[in-house]
Amino acid sequence: MTPEQAKQLVEMQIAFNQVIDPSYPENPQVKRDDVKAILVELGEYFEHTAYKWWKKQSADWAQANMELIDILHFAISDAVENACARGLSHEQAAEEVAALVLQGATGGATIDDGKEIVVALAKDGDANKALQCGASFFATLFAALINAYGDANTVYLTYIGKNALNNMRQQRGYKQGTYIKMWQGREDNEVMMELLEAHEEVIINAPQPLQQAQQLLLSHYDEQVA
Repeated sequence: MTPEQAKQLVEMQIAFNQVIDPSYPENPQVKRDDVKAILVELGEYFEHTAYKWWKKQSADWAQANMELIDILHFAISDAVENACARGLSHEQAAEEVAALVLQGATGGATIDDGKEIVVALAKDGDANKALQCGASFFATLFAALINAYGDANTVYLTYIGKNALNNMRQQRGYKQGTYIKMWQGREDNEVMMELLEAHEEVIINAPQPLQQAQQLLLSHYDEQVA
């Protein structure tokens, strides 16, 4: 992952959050709790790993891995909000969090168990906020993401795809309850990954990778699903 790509991820997340709250991140009007969302997503991650030793289960690692991408969305949001709460501007916060993302993606940290993600939240905490996303958290999360997807470049591509999917969901009625999540009998996340893999070079090399991925998903949804 390059410094430019790390900055793109942060700006993508800020732009998405501004769809819900135009005043985000310097003067947010919508109450958020990104850490709580991370904990919920982590619980969903474990549900997909077949951790219940007392019953017969089958792991769904594709869905488990996607929960880690969702956690990255909330982690970037939390870190941006924390930076702005310290008085940084939108631009300064984006630069600071992009550096955290890049350090996490390239730092070579390791992880043995997903529970370490919770430990990292606590390590980054302070007297004002006991659990938060800082350097320890991003290092630990990216260790899990790279284990899941093989390398940071695939994490970057998958993040773009999920961000594009989140945007498309909003445009096609997710909040109103009219969005169709099952695409010809398969979850939209699953189809999204196949489309990303088939068009990886075009998306990565596009001047606006997010817009390229979003148009791909919109076209597929309108022509094949809706």
